[in-house]
Amino acid sequence: MPTTRYLFAALSVLTLGAYAETLPLSKLPQGWQGGIEVQCREGFCSGEGAVLLQINGRKHRLPADFFTFSTRPDSGNTPTPDPITVDDFNFDGRPDIAVPRGQQGPYGSWSDDIYLQTEDGNLLKSQELSELSDYYMGTPEIDRKRKLLIVYNKSGAAIHYTEHYRVAADGSLQQVYQRDDIHGGCKRQTGIKIEETTISANGKQHTRTRCLTEAQYEKQIKRDLKETRPRRSGNAK
Repeated sequence: MPTTRYLFAALSVLTLGAYAETLPLSKLPQGWQGGIEVQCREGFCSGEGAVLLQINGRKHRLPADFFTFSTRPDSGNTPTPDPITVDDFNFDGRPDIAVPRGQQGPYGSWSDDIYLQTEDGNLLKSQELSELSDYYMGTPEIDRKRKLLIVYNKSGAAIHYTEHYRVAADGSLQQVYQRDDIHGGCKRQTGIKIEETTISANGKQHTRTRCLTEAQYEKQIKRDLKETRPRRSGNAK
């Protein structure tokens, strides 16, 4: 009986064709080296694994739950698209890293654990920044010019939310802006109601409401995209 059980387990593994793989990471900042451990099958990888990094001699192993990506034999099996995001999330001049943590965000969107780099090359998980991707959809976008983190959410197909956060020196977050796009929220059936609220440091709020036609809304979205993109320096997800 044990022999039969072991044979069945071996055949199951062969049938699944999954195997543990260590893949290199490209486009890492100067002084960073690393790769990822993940399960792969027929050129596609996903699931639980880890990000392995060495930053100025200090080693890090960061747990991860990867979305599906492919490998490219022509470029040394580097992942495509890059499953991590390296960027300066707290605007202190040092690169940080967002590591995927599975689909724990709204509507099954991907969440990240965001680690901030210290002066000595250590990586410390920021609970507040990591929770942004639990409550909103995807990795926070970075507006370098205004030093803001931008996040998005929605309620069904008709209401879309945009919020801006500023990162304080102690790593805490302050919401400074919110915009609600409500399709069909105007008197005219096809109009989009825009409610914009600015929030000062003392918590005082000022709200402006306007209605846009579909054509005006399209132009507004294009202007918004120009303000925040390119959002990543070679590490977009």
